Amino acid sequence: MTAVILIFMPSLIWLLLRQVQSPWWLENILSTPFVLLVIYSILILVLSYFALNLHSFSYCLSYYLSGMLINFILATFLNNAVSINNPLAFKNLFTFKNSVTLNSKTCNDSVIFFQFNIKYTEKEHELNELVAHLIAKQYHLITLQGVSQQTKRRLVEKLSPHFPYFITGENSLQQVYSDQLLFSRYGFANIKYYKKGHSAFLISSQWQLPNNITNLHSLHPPSPRNESLWKIRNTTLYQLKNALKKSRSRAAFVKGEAVNNSLANEALVISSLVNSSLATGSLVIGDLNLSKHSSRLVNLTQGMNTEFVNSWPNKRYVASFFGLAIDHFWVSKPAVICARVRINAFNWSDHYAVKTQVDFKKQIN
Repeated sequence: MTAVILIFMPSLIWLLLRQVQSPWWLENILSTPFVLLVIYSILILVLSYFALNLHSFSYCLSYYLSGMLINFILATFLNNAVSINNPLAFKNLFTFKNSVTLNSKTCNDSVIFFQFNIKYTEKEHELNELVAHLIAKQYHLITLQGVSQQTKRRLVEKLSPHFPYFITGENSLQQVYSDQLLFSRYGFANIKYYKKGHSAFLISSQWQLPNNITNLHSLHPPSPRNESLWKIRNTTLYQLKNALKKSRSRAAFVKGEAVNNSLANEALVISSLVNSSLATGSLVIGDLNLSKHSSRLVNLTQGMNTEFVNSWPNKRYVASFFGLAIDHFWVSKPAVICARVRINAFNWSDHYAVKTQVDFKKQIN
């Protein structure tokens, strides 16, 4: 019995410790359940002194290796487990999070999104590959991160004839800059840059779909490789939390107006709200540099639908079940995520691009 407890002890330790959000290095270590293998090895090392007095070396080695195998299987399961918020995704458990497909029969007229951290590439053949893909697929919204200023100019020149609405992620009047670039077939309004010095890691806008206006929050905080960058990442997440809170307040106002008016006047109320650019839902998209296992997501994703796809790292020698889901997509309920698919292309970036399909019809009914 003690041997069984010892094997499963690392999982319990990780599940408890992953609630920890500080210090920065501990949160980073706990961002993947494969740390179970390290925890198990430490436990065995500590207990080996006593075990070798009771058992032979070959027995202890056999026990250690079998325990490592079990913990590897547990870590793989935990890293690729279905979302507890969406039990319909259970059938996707063994796809190792290359894709998630839900409600496909009810999403005949879905809105299609493309998100990708291009890792500051400036090579012409790589950009041409990306441009050709985007033009061919005709996404409704494209969000790019890791885009240099030089690359932005080239992409705007190539893509603006096909996607006439775009956000460059820069504002010279405000002296604010970011590495984000957005393209759309529909317009943006009320664009806001959340400044941190002369940088903006979060950009909010109101995205004007034909039958719906959505509060769009695109972001790319820095990777928390040290304490300073970790604090900037966290500040950006706090900014996002406040932006989502304001969005929910606006949504409550819209619903209240609809309830307080008769059916005859409801169309006028909704028309007035649309004209004043008051959106009724929110959408969050971007490379958050935050693992799906982080306890920080609990408060951020309240009232949101989300599905996770392992999108980093994009390395040939790293199997998909080892990956982390750090390229996020959240949408306000009751909008439905029909599918999220990792695009196995663009090997020049360390991220995979992700395609997401959403049904907004429920949100506007």
